[in-house]
Amino acid sequence: MANTRIKEFFNSRFFEIPKYQRGYAWEKKNIRELFEDIQEAIEVKASHYIGTIVLSRTEKNDVFYVVDGQQRITTITMIINALISKMSNEDAIFYRRFYIKHNDNYRLIPLGRENEFFKDLMENGTADLKPINRSQRLLIDAYQEITDMLEHILKTTIPTEYLENIENLQIMEFVEDSEGDAIRIFQTVNDRGKPLTNMEKAKSLLVYFSNRYLNGKLDSQINNDFGKMFEIYDQIKHTGQLNNIDLISGRYGEFNEDNIMRYHFVIFSTEDYDPTANYVLEYLKRELKKYRKNDESKVQIQEFIENYVESLLDFFESLNELIQKTSVDKKYYKIFSILGLSATLYPLVTILNSQNRLPKNLQAENFDRHTFLDLVEIIDVRVYKIRGTDPKADMARFAFDVKNANRSDWDVEQWLHWFNSRWMNENEFRNNLLGSIYKRSRAVLPHILLDYSEHLSNTELDLETLKDYVKIKALSIEHILSQKPKFTLKTHGFKSNDEYLDFEHTLGNLTLLEKSLNSSVNNKNVYDKVTFYDRSKFKMTKALATKITHDGQFKKSDIEKRSEKIAEYLESKWWC
Repeated sequence: MANTRIKEFFNSRFFEIPKYQRGYAWEKKNIRELFEDIQEAIEVKASHYIGTIVLSRTEKNDVFYVVDGQQRITTITMIINALISKMSNEDAIFYRRFYIKHNDNYRLIPLGRENEFFKDLMENGTADLKPINRSQRLLIDAYQEITDMLEHILKTTIPTEYLENIENLQIMEFVEDSEGDAIRIFQTVNDRGKPLTNMEKAKSLLVYFSNRYLNGKLDSQINNDFGKMFEIYDQIKHTGQLNNIDLISGRYGEFNEDNIMRYHFVIFSTEDYDPTANYVLEYLKRELKKYRKNDESKVQIQEFIENYVESLLDFFESLNELIQKTSVDKKYYKIFSILGLSATLYPLVTILNSQNRLPKNLQAENFDRHTFLDLVEIIDVRVYKIRGTDPKADMARFAFDVKNANRSDWDVEQWLHWFNSRWMNENEFRNNLLGSIYKRSRAVLPHILLDYSEHLSNTELDLETLKDYVKIKALSIEHILSQKPKFTLKTHGFKSNDEYLDFEHTLGNLTLLEKSLNSSVNNKNVYDKVTFYDRSKFKMTKALATKITHDGQFKKSDIEKRSEKIAEYLESKWWC
């Protein structure tokens, strides 16, 4: 352990980021915090501590693996590289050799999937780079933020002077003889930058037990498998954002690898049906400590680690396979991106996918044209969305059972039918459909009204059109008689405001309307809305415009009839 200046840290050394490490994860706020550290060092005219770097030795004396601190050192390398591009040719040659590339060897290079991408970034900047995952996109965002920051800074400071301030920044450097030793300490010294996720801590914990009790026997497996999982997470996150999957893109709160670790725990243990990521980490600690007290501790610890890591990796791979299908399969896109599949169903649907059950047809009479994927969708629509309840315990126990009890297709199907009827029987479903559904179950409306509109037109939208609609927020919900009425209630058949409120949020008073048109109609009266409804691409809305024009009215009785008609279709579509 030693306090080291950046200049001394780089001097005559080369650094490799092992492929098992997570990809680049810093965001703009982290970049700005690092620049604030540099500015503080300038203002106090002294060295400034910016964090720790944990290294492990390799077979070459001048080459080190970066076990922790790769986000920070990668960012510093990018700042220096951007600074060099602003220097005179003579200075640029010197500093580039010292910090970026000596002969054909890069001073810092990731060994995994970002290897060539990072080289291109160092050589040519961001102009022609095409990111294929979240890590690469964040690298581009970071480099652009760095160049923007330097553009302002270099108006009053020359590049070499600013680099001298960076060179004087202090880091705490740990150098261990093996990767296992380095990984064991990294979670205790990560005191700056992006906090460790519980999954990163879990990896460190497993490596510790591998070192302490198994002589490092499982180090490589743990490192490699967790490296795959971090890469898979980047793919899931990237696709989730690309395809507007709200749960993954972060609309409902931060989504990271800890979420997936939580979903997996449901099918790995019955201890908790709704665990936090910290609970999972504490569970791993308890189990491993329990085994070390036994005479056969080595065998039990090895079996537990191998089983857990293998199971977790399988889960990551299956979930990734599911999420990637949203890019090429309309059915999956609708369920994950438009319906927004409930998080409670992620463990089950991931296991059903890994067992290749989702595309299988059901066996029960009259249901054989439907698949297991259809059945999961039906449960989400009826129970989790329209009823608005979230029965986690039953679903968690069943997901565990499907994974571990060798249940037949028939058993799985029958249980899901039971669950569907248990939580939303036929009468409840109808009553919910005919009630104030917008108020209670707003999230389900784009999905079910889109389906109804496709039914009316007898044509399904293609995948790319669906993606465009979601991207421009075309699937917005319009109140035909507005929520802030400027019309005379009696004209539309209502005896009082209270009576109107009973109908305001029902299916009969709702339609799909592109957001651009919805904002235009605002609180207009229904007859002035017809022109805008005619311009809609949705059949249900066009048909509504035709009916209003033909009838010359839109009254309470029209809302009632329309509610009945839509509900009748939805009952048959999402059956009991």
